[in-house]
Amino acid sequence: MGLMLLSIFLFILALDYPDMARTFPSLVMMMIVVVTIMDMVSIVRAGRKKKSSGEKSEQREGAIQGQQLKALYMVVLMFIFYLFMVFFGLALGTLLFLLLSGWTLGYRKLKYLMLSSLIITAFVYIIFRVILNSFLPEGLIFAVMRG
Repeated sequence: MGLMLLSIFLFILALDYPDMARTFPSLVMMMIVVVTIMDMVSIVRAGRKKKSSGEKSEQREGAIQGQQLKALYMVVLMFIFYLFMVFFGLALGTLLFLLLSGWTLGYRKLKYLMLSSLIITAFVYIIFRVILNSFLPEGLIFAVMRG
């Protein structure tokens, strides 16, 4: 629930970006809201199935706490992603966010995690910067370095 509220808040913040620059962050936030709703529905359904099958409540509570902890980590990572975008820009911020969120969600094969994060970031950059010729937030660090 917190992730969904944070995504809605960040979606509203992204509306202040120029027309083309707000497309990607808005799309990502909408996708996060949809996936969060789907995840909440699946958790409720799984809880009903386990309850009816007579599984021990201790095991179920441990699994729910683990899911809640991951959700809390992802909420924190969304805030960190916003900070990454402010300081490092969209491209580097997206790369760092994908690496950290993949690790948080349990993907431990570093080679594949880095490769997939690089490919996704490059894909996003090519679509928005090269094909659509849109402005992407460059970050405070790079703006200061340019002068």
